[in-house]
Amino acid sequence: MEFYGFSLAGAQEGHSHVDVLNDLLDCVEMSDRLGLDGWFFAEHHVDPYFSLSPSPNLLIAAASRRTQRLRLGNMVNILPYHNPLRVAEEIRMLDALTGGRLDVGFGRGQVRTEQAAFGTVRNDTVDMFDASFDAIRRLLVGETVDYDNRWWKGSQALAVPEAVQRPHPPLWMSAASDTSIEKSAKLGLHCATALLTRRMADERMAQFRRDWDRHNPARRGEGKFAIVANIAIADTFADAYAQVQNEFEKKQEHFARSITDTPGGDDQTYSSHREQYEAFAKGSADWLLDNHLLIAGTVEDCIKLVGEIKQRGIDVLICNFHTGHTPFHLSRRSLELFASEVVPAVEQRARPGMRDRLTL
Repeated sequence: MEFYGFSLAGAQEGHSHVDVLNDLLDCVEMSDRLGLDGWFFAEHHVDPYFSLSPSPNLLIAAASRRTQRLRLGNMVNILPYHNPLRVAEEIRMLDALTGGRLDVGFGRGQVRTEQAAFGTVRNDTVDMFDASFDAIRRLLVGETVDYDNRWWKGSQALAVPEAVQRPHPPLWMSAASDTSIEKSAKLGLHCATALLTRRMADERMAQFRRDWDRHNPARRGEGKFAIVANIAIADTFADAYAQVQNEFEKKQEHFARSITDTPGGDDQTYSSHREQYEAFAKGSADWLLDNHLLIAGTVEDCIKLVGEIKQRGIDVLICNFHTGHTPFHLSRRSLELFASEVVPAVEQRARPGMRDRLTL
């Protein structure tokens, strides 16, 4: 199993936005030294207390100068908000700047306030994703592309600079519904999920692997399936639990206000998300623990939880350390303990940086 860091980089009371972004980059640099496999940056807009990361690509560029071996990626670029040529060009530039350490995630977005801010019609997002991805994939393999649809027009488009990873970096899709799971497999995109119950995530993982092998017979077994979990490690379970309780309540509040006010709404392409939306909206921190969406407690508690996740067959665990309602020093301590003690115990191997643990 691989371990990637993640952060929404929400604003924190008592800290400037610059402080939050600098602390995030410090965590990424620490992850590189301590031996995590990669780090994904989010794309969200409008609400600073949910996220200060409107451009994951800029964060990747900044992090590339401060890391040596860590893979860096966006989870995701929201395709309806961007011109496809611009997306392809930025992917090529980041592939070069990272020295071939780039992963790329795509999504169509679902936060209503963000869609309103960009003037994006919610019902159009599936078609916009499909049109954009078709052009981007052709651009990434070096084609000169003409595109003409309701949203973007261009002729003789060519993505530069040249590719480092060939034919292109590993590509991911943020997916949750049965239809989006099949789409990610059909398009040959690794699949990342969030906020799914354990039962639903396991069902989606089995579906993804069946669909992947059916649509990609020459690449059987190569598709990766990821889940996201918040991480909080402390000296006692009670201390770790206290770190995440407020964060969970704030995220639930944002979720209800921005996404699930009318789950599915008038767009049937969101209707299959209803079950997961309602489960999260009614859930608790205990519910998160039971569903492996939260890894919290002592080092020993977390070794047990991560071991259970590995036994499920999850390929990539995306770990959210850096949250908007946890003090910087506590996020860093969770990251350090996770990378230097939890991961080695689960994987039963030494990790880089264990001899150089930071004094926090």
